[in-house]
Amino acid sequence: MRSAQNSLPQPQERPKSRKLTTLGRMTESIAKELNESLCCVIVNASTCLRMLAADPPNVEGARQTASRTIRCSDRAAEAVSQLCALFSETNKRIETVAPSRGGSSKVARGGTSS
Repeated sequence: MRSAQNSLPQPQERPKSRKLTTLGRMTESIAKELNESLCCVIVNASTCLRMLAADPPNVEGARQTASRTIRCSDRAAEAVSQLCALFSETNKRIETVAPSRGGSSKVARGGTSS
């Protein structure tokens, strides 16, 4: 019975545990998005090379495939840009707002910090 109680997270450890779980899920989601985009780039680049190596080369098909490759890499770059903006301290500032009924709370606002 004593060891079972010791294995349960203590009340002060639970919020930290939830934060770590959330961070793990977010990391998994980010990795999945980037992996999909990078796989798309690899597949399209390989296809493009195969089309150019054909006899005769399929230049129009290679051109279309290169365009798809650019779109995939743009998608990956956009995901990274959004992550940088999400975690950038200069992109957010914390303001104290007094609610109508007592107390105060902190609210993140967009913009640059001063």
